[in-house]
Amino acid sequence: MSSPIPRTGSLQTESRNDESTEIDIVSTVEMCQIMNAADASVASAVQKCIPEIARAIDLIAERVRKGGRVLYIGAGTSGRLGVLDASEIPPTFSAPYSQFVALMAGGDSAIRHAAEGAEDSVTLPITDLNAIVPPLCSLDTLIGIAASGRTPYVLAGLSYCRDTLKLLTVGVSCVQPSQMRGRAECLIECLVGAEIVTGSTRMKAGTATKMILNMISTGVMIRIGKTHGNLMVDVKSSNNKLVDRARRIFRTLQPHTSLSDSEIDSLVGSCDGSVKMALVAEKLKCPANVARAKLEEAGGVLRKAWDSVPLDTLVHRSPSESSQLVLAIDAGGTKCTAIISNKDGIQARAEAGPCNFVTRGHDAALSTVSTAIKRAIELIPEALLPSSFRMSLPLANALFAAAWLGGAGLDRPADLESVHARVMNMLAFSDPSRLLVTNDAALLSSAIITHTGNRGSEAQTKTGVILITGTGSIAYSFSLTSAARKLVSVPLDRTGGWGYLLGDEGSAYSIGREAVRHALRHRDCGRAPTAFHTAIASHFGCNTVGAIISAVYAPNQFREKADAAPMDPDPKLRIASLCRVVFKAAFPDTARAIPDSEALDIVHRAAASAVDTLMPLLRDKSKFSPEDSTLVLGGALGQLPEFRALIVRELAGRGESFAFVEAVKDAAGCAIELLRRDFLTSSDD
Repeated sequence: MSSPIPRTGSLQTESRNDESTEIDIVSTVEMCQIMNAADASVASAVQKCIPEIARAIDLIAERVRKGGRVLYIGAGTSGRLGVLDASEIPPTFSAPYSQFVALMAGGDSAIRHAAEGAEDSVTLPITDLNAIVPPLCSLDTLIGIAASGRTPYVLAGLSYCRDTLKLLTVGVSCVQPSQMRGRAECLIECLVGAEIVTGSTRMKAGTATKMILNMISTGVMIRIGKTHGNLMVDVKSSNNKLVDRARRIFRTLQPHTSLSDSEIDSLVGSCDGSVKMALVAEKLKCPANVARAKLEEAGGVLRKAWDSVPLDTLVHRSPSESSQLVLAIDAGGTKCTAIISNKDGIQARAEAGPCNFVTRGHDAALSTVSTAIKRAIELIPEALLPSSFRMSLPLANALFAAAWLGGAGLDRPADLESVHARVMNMLAFSDPSRLLVTNDAALLSSAIITHTGNRGSEAQTKTGVILITGTGSIAYSFSLTSAARKLVSVPLDRTGGWGYLLGDEGSAYSIGREAVRHALRHRDCGRAPTAFHTAIASHFGCNTVGAIISAVYAPNQFREKADAAPMDPDPKLRIASLCRVVFKAAFPDTARAIPDSEALDIVHRAAASAVDTLMPLLRDKSKFSPEDSTLVLGGALGQLPEFRALIVRELAGRGESFAFVEAVKDAAGCAIELLRRDFLTSSDD
């Protein structure tokens, strides 16, 4: 039996308009007048919603300022209006295209060709939302758009984001009360009344929706500093019309400038095409790098940057020839490590907490980075610091000759650019080439360079693969090139890194997960536990194998062993911590002990899975030849000799052999060596 079709006749959007019952027989002029009169009522309907629209703007702006994204989700006309608004933000406000994203029932093809049936799906929105890269986080916002307030595709998306992903949710509808209630933290219900053509919500409801979306997106951009007054100071001069607009904005805000049109164009060009940066440079009479730093300090707001005190010393903040310190920061998802070194190898090392730029946001991650740097600076012998040095971040004057920040989650170009600008200011750099910002895995690429450099002046390998097998698993390929008489690594490709929900095969997490599964299956078959299974149960504070399930899902609520150590609140880390038990069983530390065959099989399979992760990087032998490359193993598992041997053996079994295999435990330490070599050299080098 087919499910009943829900009744919609009671919705305001489906009611009949008494003013248009004879619209098909009146003159064309009168028909247009009826439509125009109906449209005139839309603005007043939107006006009644302004308090809730303003609340949505403030909540969204707070998140966007920290790196959050805005997503629209809708079907039919509502979906197309979301696509339209999202696509217009980047060219209007120079926002990255990843900042405003629109999802539409039926996909992109539904923009032109109606796919009305897709709006009834409650599973497609979850699939569409989970396909977004990087994955959604608590800083993101979902705006659900449905004129009827009841579209299943939209309602399911709102519920999933609010209840499961913990996003801010905003609902936009044209009925009251709508089914969005309880699903949207901010609910905008704009009552426009009956349509001229009954049920055709592309008309008044569509007009109201576009007005509301325009108001929200434009308001958010204004709040984060994308305008100065009503001028689009963040406009990019990408065509002749915008070049002319940029000049007019510049002259309007700097009416006494003596610069010609060509000089304005040149200044804007030196400021990476940013009119706003050029305005700061002109007003404060400072170079582009200082203007960028001042804007970053002001959160991108031009007024605040202008109101800041111009510091002439900022112009001379680049590292001097006497700078004898370099800095490497491994801002990983588990911890943040900062290392400072001089040319003689004297080092100061300090750590801070986890530092993922995606899940924690830029502000929180950079705060952790700042803490690690401060702690490391405090450990530097006073003799290595300038006599006038004062501990504060941002630094007043440059302390380092160069720095490298590798951050977890830093893969998107927009994120890399934003973090680079902020760290430039934090460390008082003026020369962008002195600061390298990459993802944390790329720090290990320095091992390819330093390894080959130790064997002579000419690198013996031109390419390399980095295989990281820690809590998770991921692989990268790099090539070496020469620039300014220095070897540098260039990323080629990556595989894996799907996270524990989708992948991470060959990692500590996957080893722990398989060990738990083996123990539970053995128990389900009614067999007595082995010593290995008992060790697994004991690791989770359990007396019996059957109790492991409760301990895994509620680790600190279910404890059979009173003296058991508390478990990590992160389920991924809880499972991964079991890896030590597996390796101890597979590779006992006494010669007389017999390796547990089950544990050994789990480790063997994990090594094979790790090799599966890197194999796609070797598919094109014309570009990448293992026998002429270096394999760098990172992560906790990569440091274990037994696991490394299994990986090398598995590769050999598949006919692959690398010229060199290196295990790197300390990514920041490896990077610091490269910085010392390339930047702490004699002036004639």
